[in-house]
Order: sequence, then C-alpha cells, then structure tokens
Amino acid sequence: MLFAGCDWSDRWLDVAVLDRSGSLLGETRIVYADSPDPVARYREFLAPLGRRWRATVTGIEDVHILFARSLAASGMEVVHVDPTRASRHRAAFGTPKTDRADARLIASMTRAGECRPIVPNSPTAEALRVVAHAHRSAVASRAEALHVLRAALVRIWPAAVSAWPASVGGLRSPQARAVLAAAPSPRAAARLDRKRLAALLTAAGRTRTVEGEAERLRLLFCRPVMLLDPRVEDAEAVRIRHLLAALDQAVQRADALQGELEQRYAAHRYHQLVSRVPGVGTTLGAYLLAEIGDRPVERFGTGRSLAAYAGVAPVTWASGQTVRVAFRRASSTHLRSTLHAVAFSMVSHSPGAQAYYRRRRAAGDAHATALRKLGRKILLCLHYCMASGVPYDDAVAFGYDPAAADAPTLQREAPLDEMEIVRAREMLAAPGATVTATARALGVSTQTVYRHVLGRPRPR
Repeated sequence: MLFAGCDWSDRWLDVAVLDRSGSLLGETRIVYADSPDPVARYREFLAPLGRRWRATVTGIEDVHILFARSLAASGMEVVHVDPTRASRHRAAFGTPKTDRADARLIASMTRAGECRPIVPNSPTAEALRVVAHAHRSAVASRAEALHVLRAALVRIWPAAVSAWPASVGGLRSPQARAVLAAAPSPRAAARLDRKRLAALLTAAGRTRTVEGEAERLRLLFCRPVMLLDPRVEDAEAVRIRHLLAALDQAVQRADALQGELEQRYAAHRYHQLVSRVPGVGTTLGAYLLAEIGDRPVERFGTGRSLAAYAGVAPVTWASGQTVRVAFRRASSTHLRSTLHAVAFSMVSHSPGAQAYYRRRRAAGDAHATALRKLGRKILLCLHYCMASGVPYDDAVAFGYDPAAADAPTLQREAPLDEMEIVRAREMLAAPGATVTATARALGVSTQTVYRHVLGRPRPR
C-alpha cells in the first residue's frame, strides 16, 4: 500500500509518496496551468510506483478543495490531516516550511495513521449542503444590502426609514422598494400624489386598504423635513437608486434559493424525521440536515462526538485539583448557530423544550447557556433517531407523559399587561382614535389590539 501527502496551493499541488516502510518513492508538482485535469495527472504519476496504486491513501489538509473532492469521487481514498497537528509536528522535528517538506510530512502522518477518514455524504445530501450554504450567503448579502440602504437613507431622509414598520417587512418589503425606486429623495416623494402612490402600491402586490395606505404615505411625505441643496440631493438619489437595485437583486437571489432549498430538503433521507420536531421549519431543518448529512453514524460514531462537532459539548481542563469547564470554540460554526436558532424556536413550540429551558434558567444558567444545553439535548435525540430509525417524539425526548396531570404545557406571555390594556381602551375611546394608531403607540401589532384589547379577531 502507498501513502501520499498532498500540499495544496492556489497555483499547484506538491505530492510525496511513501511505502509501508516510510521510504520515499517519488515526488512531483502538479501545476494547474499545465494540467487541465490534475486528478488524471496525479493518477498517471502513481501508476508506475506500485501495482496496487489505486489503493493509495492520500492525505490532505483541506478535503473541501476541488482536487480532494474530485479524487474521492473517482474512487480513491482521501483522508484529512489536521493542519494544527501538522504544524506541531513540523515544529517538533524542525522541518523547514516548504511545499515539498510539507507534502512529505503529510505523507508521513498519513502512514502513521494520524489522520481522519472522510465519510462522504450521498449526492443528495451534498447537494443540500451546497444549496444551504448558498442560501446562508444570500440571506447575509440581503441583510447587508438592507443595512447599507438604511444608512444611506438616514443621511438624506430619516423619515423614510420609519415609514414602513417592521411588521410589514420594513424597507425590505416590495411596497417600500417600489415607492423608493419612484421617489428616492424627499423632494421627489413630496411630489407624489395619492393616485400615483396607490398605483405603486398596487403594482407592488398590495390588495387591501390601498387608498388608506396611499393617503398615509402622502401625508408623511408632505411633512416639513430637513433638505439639502437640490444638486446634492439629486446625487444622493442616484446613490439610493443603485442601493435599491442591489437590494432587489439580493432579495431575488434569496427568494430563488429558498425555493431550491425547499426542494432539496424534501428529497433528503431524514426530512420526515426532522420535520416532526416542533418549531423546526423548512429553513432551519434544511440547515440542520445540511451540516449533519445523511450518514451521521458512520461519520461521527456517537451522539457525543456529534455534539462536540457542533460545539455544544463543553471542554474540561483538569490538572491536579484544578478542574475548569470551558466553552468549545473548535467546532462547526454553521451547525452551532443553527442549533441555537432551533433551540430558541423550540422553546416557543415544544412543551418539553420550554420546561427544560425554564429549569436550566431557574438553576442559574444564562440564556445562551440554557439554549446551548437544550441544543445538545435535541442533537443527541436526533442522532439516536437517525441511528435507530425511531421517529421523533417530543414526550420521549424530554421524558414526560402527555396524559399526566403534571405534564408540561406551553406557557405564552401575554403581549399586553392589564395596565396596557386599560390604557389602550382609553386611547380607543378618544374621538378619532384608530386601531392602527393605538397599536403603533403601544409598539404592538393591530392583531394584538383586536385580540387582547377588543376581544375579537381582526376583520378580514
């Protein structure tokens, strides 16, 4: 059997091959510009070195580069060598830091077994991971474009930032983007009449109370505001239009990837299992399965190993009588952030998760600590279900009997206390008062006022 070490860079690959005894059999450098197919060139290099060259174990520090993924797809074994451990070996042996020396070191560590085998996911799970990462990036780009637009509007037109409340999407809503595209400056907005605003709102997809919303925006845009020189304001309007175009593109990209993410998620092997977890929707479920994959038993072994990979298992440092428990930072940041969001959502949708969270908080844990412990419990349950084929059951996961008298139930805090309800009723009793103005004054939605103050559902 042959053991190869590959030191990669953005321009070439340095390869060193050892036999079982550790003797160097050959070295080469594969330059990307000279080799249109580096994998084929690598296989040609291995062929004369041994009869069983196809069983060569190739060690590499980054198994996510195209060469490593393509080599694994061709049927050859690829293992992961930890870069930090390789750096410690280099310092301990006094090995110079060169590409050729690094390739020899990686080959030596591969031969010694100081590597981790790679368990690839199925093509379906790998496709979900790629789309999920693209969706994460698109959502981050959309948020960044929104923040940049908001900052630009604050410089020229602060009233536009609060013209659309967060309950309807804020500046990201289609109505806000349509109106701002037609009038990106205060003077341009003041020239819009109610008919033009109603046409813009209708084109943006609004179907109810169009005239009322158009009148509200007209009155808002007609208020006296601080103005700049017309030439400077026109230049700022050009900037706002370009930022709006960037936001439109980011929104369209995120929406398109959302549909693709839902399709990939529905085709995953464990879609039915994760969809049974309370509070886990399409996006969170897709993010979760994208990081876990569809072979968790072969890849991680135990649930504790998966928890350590996710960063929800603590690290214990012990020396003599000193014991310190620290936060695990060496982990998958994507899976850790997803588990935090999953735990936060389950507190509001799962009776068992809410009871567990309240017990941890009562025991003195901080909010983030309680969510991290809840995420670890959820992850261990999911690993067990994936390994055994047992469907997820919230009562079994958190150890309670739903039919028992003391079974946990969801406890939701009222959005308005008694004093706020009395204040809201006094405001509504005043002449000319509206539900919308009352809700805005209290910082709640109109649905909350209809349900908790007036005691009836909102009219449709």
